Amino acid sequence: MLVGSSSKWQLDNPRTSLTIFFVIWKLLLLLIACTSPYPGYDTSTTLLVAHRPDCEHVTDIVSQVLANKLTRWDAIYFANIGHRGAIFEQEWAFVGGYAKMVGIVSRSPDVKDIVLFAAHAGVVETAVAGTLVSNIAHLLSVLVLYQTSKLISPKPSSHETQSFAFIAASLHIISPAGLFLSAPYAESSFSFLNFVGFYLYTSSLQAHHDGRLGPRDILVIVSGLALGLATTFRSNGLLSGLLFCFDIVKSIFTIREDVQSKTILLGLRRIIILVIAGLLMAVGSAFPQYLAYQEYCVDAKPEHQASWCTHRVPSIYAWVQSHYWNVGLFRYWTLSNAPLFLLATPMLLILIASALKFLPPSERPSSAIDSTKPLPINEFRERGWLSPVGVDVARRLAVPQLILALLALTNYHVQIVTRISSGYPLWCWWLASRIVARDFIELAGCKISVKVVVMWMVIYACLQAGLFAAFLPPA
Repeated sequence: MLVGSSSKWQLDNPRTSLTIFFVIWKLLLLLIACTSPYPGYDTSTTLLVAHRPDCEHVTDIVSQVLANKLTRWDAIYFANIGHRGAIFEQEWAFVGGYAKMVGIVSRSPDVKDIVLFAAHAGVVETAVAGTLVSNIAHLLSVLVLYQTSKLISPKPSSHETQSFAFIAASLHIISPAGLFLSAPYAESSFSFLNFVGFYLYTSSLQAHHDGRLGPRDILVIVSGLALGLATTFRSNGLLSGLLFCFDIVKSIFTIREDVQSKTILLGLRRIIILVIAGLLMAVGSAFPQYLAYQEYCVDAKPEHQASWCTHRVPSIYAWVQSHYWNVGLFRYWTLSNAPLFLLATPMLLILIASALKFLPPSERPSSAIDSTKPLPINEFRERGWLSPVGVDVARRLAVPQLILALLALTNYHVQIVTRISSGYPLWCWWLASRIVARDFIELAGCKISVKVVVMWMVIYACLQAGLFAAFLPPA
């Protein structure tokens, strides 16, 4: 399905085909998870969702298995916060859209019926709700990516474009994020909202290209809202704000080059709309910080105020990540973490290589430029995969993806790059293009068959599913 040519039936029924592939893949990962050693080296989950031995209802058994196997690592925080809100300071690293949504879904009558007989049902409900939300969001993100992949093409109905879009969406299904896109984690919901934001943003550029300024402005604002919601799920969503920054700078240069009154008015209108969209994004990140500041700094007595309240930028998120998880520049660069850097290397190389391929020569490092080779962006144009608007979108998405990879390498716990990469479509487009063209990819100066990359994605996701369910790294 991935490394060969897509069949006529698959292309004639893309959403059905993608859904079938999605279900098969999810069942495989869940089977691996359910057969992993129980309870794992850490028993935190069993303390939260202890099983009541007198329960024999099938839905209770299924909910208990799902909760025990998928509520690992950060999912414990999400399930707890969704159930009773944030109590401890370190839990504010997980406060946001996902925990709130899971809490709302867990209180619905349908979810309560599923876990009616469970002991400690409240936490089980949130774990089951989180699993449902994550899987539905992942499927929706697959379908949105398929539509976006067609939107950036000048010939969306051509066989080659349909193959390209179908394969790109299929690659997102087997993302090395693996079971993190099924468990009560924010990654799949973030990727869905981020992809929706990118789709709306692309549509706004198409409207701008066609001279439809009213629809363009509406689409820009709605895309800012979608990307702002994505930022409430994962803070790295702020990187998507670079799209609006780029357009603001471009509008300023347009005004400077053409000082006619009509150009100035249209430019100012464009800038105002882009600023509104950017502010909507910023609110998604700032609002949870504001709530924490009110609780720990304003409402608390002076002797009980948190130490971070006096920081130049009093952000509880930055404080929690630094103090409790030791996140910071080069803090993760220790000998004991070397295996995690090795695990993350393939995804880092894919993110960096695909981003550099789409950047214009003037914006790429000199070491990455080979004047004897045509730019991949030209091949995308020639094959009909990218319209002029598609070229603009690909180049702008390259910058957030490149920055994400560099932050993962220098600041984050590097192994998370395999799961947070699931929110970015550019690398899927790059690999899909190599599959359709039946060509090699270049990583760190080495030519590698794209089949090897796909095999790595599948093997890594399967191994990671077994390790995750057993509460073992990488997480």
